[in-house]
Amino acid sequence: MRALTVTDATRARPDQERRWPDWLRHLRRRTTSGRFIAEVDGLRFIAIALVVFFHVHDYLFTKFLLPAGNVGSEDLLDRIAATGHYGVHLFFIISGFVLALPFAAHQLSDRPAVKLRAYFVRRLTRLEPPYILAMLGLAAAIVVTRAPHPPIVPHLLASLAYIHNIVYGVPSTINVVAWSLEIEVQFYILAPALAIVFAIGNKALRRAVIVAAVAIVLAVQGWLAPAAWVPLSVVGFLQFFLCGFLLADLYVTDWKGKPSRTLAWDLVSLVGWPLLIALWLQKSPNPAIFIVLAFLLFCAGFRGRITSRALGTPAIATIGGMCYSIYLLHFPLISMIGRHTLSVGAALKPWAHLLIQTAIIAPPVLLICVVYFALIERPCMERDWPQKLTARLRGKLRSA
Repeated sequence: MRALTVTDATRARPDQERRWPDWLRHLRRRTTSGRFIAEVDGLRFIAIALVVFFHVHDYLFTKFLLPAGNVGSEDLLDRIAATGHYGVHLFFIISGFVLALPFAAHQLSDRPAVKLRAYFVRRLTRLEPPYILAMLGLAAAIVVTRAPHPPIVPHLLASLAYIHNIVYGVPSTINVVAWSLEIEVQFYILAPALAIVFAIGNKALRRAVIVAAVAIVLAVQGWLAPAAWVPLSVVGFLQFFLCGFLLADLYVTDWKGKPSRTLAWDLVSLVGWPLLIALWLQKSPNPAIFIVLAFLLFCAGFRGRITSRALGTPAIATIGGMCYSIYLLHFPLISMIGRHTLSVGAALKPWAHLLIQTAIIAPPVLLICVVYFALIERPCMERDWPQKLTARLRGKLRSA
């Protein structure tokens, strides 16, 4: 979702660099160092694909009262599609990993220290312009179409300030998916303090502290379960971010930024993903098993010979690198497009209708998001874009 930069501790393999065709390089996510981990964008692809599939299903359920993915449903595809919201949890693991990397690299492999001012300024310049433009555009669309809605301005301001969850106790009414972005911001603020764990020199102790923190978080969540605010705050998802911290520790110390790859880890992927989906299909998935399986599958994403190559496939990694733009826009686009396509396949079985609608809706959604990424998000990936824009404007003023 949040395609944050990755430090020099992360280096793309030469074979991955050679596999990228020139036309896709122009759409590839930019990083501060000019290097990236293709597998991370591949994992982002899995996460965003799950979320989009979930929302297509959700739209069909709303309009046609399809089975809501309940455990008793005989439609397996329907049940699987209804678990797609867990893709957001995978995004949280990725965010934890990416945010932890520069802190871990500094403490554990003598990389430069993270300057907090630059850390927060970078978030503002990299992530805010696409977010603000998307929210303003969606708010304008609500006004123009006269769609039923609470007072626009208060909800828009709360959404732009990332406090809609807190103020109203519900996800943003401007763009419902912004609920998770508010949680990301909460974690972004917490991350530098949590990263103190990397100052623990003893590897076993450091990792034991992270694992213990995950166990404590799960226990606290169980205790606070009745509270409505928990699933709308970082408290309800901190274990996933901490899982990313543990992955960053492994990546920097054990793997030295260049994980070795074996077919054994491919077997973990082959068995682990079906097991994770089977877990999601349960009425109340065990959170401890969830986090362990997710951790192993992320390790397999880096360590599996075939898995890492598949995740680093240029087309897959390119789309994954656009996940922030896709995440921001896909929900309203599904509604906008779906209202004109709903009748196609409606007479078929629910699973067939779902597949047909996904095949119809996904391409235009992707196309629009690619344009938004290329014009809005990707330019913001350049660290010095504000300075370049200011210089350009000054030049035009002088020549006017």
